[in-house]
Amino acid sequence: MTLSLPLTQELDTLISRLKLRRCRMVGASPTVLGRVWIHGEGEVCVGTRVVLDGRIAPIELHAQRGGRIVLEDEVTIEGGTSIEAQECVTVGARSRLGSWCKVMDNHYHPLRGNRHERPSSVPLLIEESVKVGSRAILLPGTHLQKGASVAPGTVVSRRIPADTAVGGWPARMIRREVVG
Repeated sequence: MTLSLPLTQELDTLISRLKLRRCRMVGASPTVLGRVWIHGEGEVCVGTRVVLDGRIAPIELHAQRGGRIVLEDEVTIEGGTSIEAQECVTVGARSRLGSWCKVMDNHYHPLRGNRHERPSSVPLLIEESVKVGSRAILLPGTHLQKGASVAPGTVVSRRIPADTAVGGWPARMIRREVVG
């Protein structure tokens, strides 16, 4: 017995919605491939046509109490990526996070002084149409403006201007796109 294409798509959407049941809001036509681990007492909001591809490794979305993770429309996140929010992490429309990325809005302990004292969180914003390469690390206070590109393995902790490509540790400008 073969299922018709629309029925198969509806079944895939239903399974994806089941995997996203811990989210506060889920837009139309989500796609979840493989495993996604959603935990914490905060909010996770998923937009329309978001793709979470956890086939190679699970994707972690961890919003702690009072924290919020927002994945806007048509975002793609690849396997092994972890997003942690104490306050707010926003991934803009049509952005893509490569595999094994780490995105967090809090360091969880200071580098100097009392290591048991938790520092305050700094919201992390990824605007629309941003591409983040695999194994990149986005630290608290990162602001990737529209069309920015982050090379694989790059560590970012500041604002990256629109249509700029960065790479290295710490992030340095590779090129500036000419829009016109």
